[in-house]
Amino acid sequence: MKNIALIPARGESKRLPGKNIKKLNGKPLIAYSIETCLASRNISRVIVSTDDENIARVAKEYGAEVPFIRPKYLAKDKVGDREVMLHLTDWLKKNENYTFDNLIYIRPTTPFKSTQMIEEALKQIEDKKYSAIRSVTKSEGVFHPYWMYKQKNGFLNTFVDDLKVEKFYQSQLLPECFRLNGVVDITRVNTLKKYQNIYGNAIGYIEIDEERAIDIDTEFEFMLCEFMIEKELI
Repeated sequence: MKNIALIPARGESKRLPGKNIKKLNGKPLIAYSIETCLASRNISRVIVSTDDENIARVAKEYGAEVPFIRPKYLAKDKVGDREVMLHLTDWLKKNENYTFDNLIYIRPTTPFKSTQMIEEALKQIEDKKYSAIRSVTKSEGVFHPYWMYKQKNGFLNTFVDDLKVEKFYQSQLLPECFRLNGVVDITRVNTLKKYQNIYGNAIGYIEIDEERAIDIDTEFEFMLCEFMIEKELI
């Protein structure tokens, strides 16, 4: 099977300008994801899709391919992941007559992923019962949806409708629950083409610890990651 890692990296970032190439402990943020993918023997190519020439330059310096500069219409806030993925598959087919089996979607804002995580997800996608594999983290205690509330007309209501919260007065009583973390996602190219969504209807998963699932979107999260590296907490 041919597996391609796609790292999407827009130039514009409202909350943390220039974050994709901002130096994290002396190394551009995107470099962490590139190096992790390059270390995998099961990834045929590591490609960065960006609309930004500076990001493209840095990505190439760290060993990624940047075969095109992403069109500006595909770099807007409301453009979804599927459009970016399809642009890659279509471009490679049209310009290189290149096809592949699985697309590994690697967001550059999660620097603490490991090659082992990617290998685990790739091993699962080999099982043909799965249309895609997604990485998740457990939602426990106050982060569990059973203990969450939404507001309606100024009043709090249980997030899960008609839930008897008193039944779950201890965290040990809460059913196992996961949240998507976006660290490693893999979809079959056939799934991407067949469905009007990315992942199809038979999704497998790999579980990732909370500390390795940090997604940098703010200065605080960036500083937290830097602290964790400096103190060798990761």
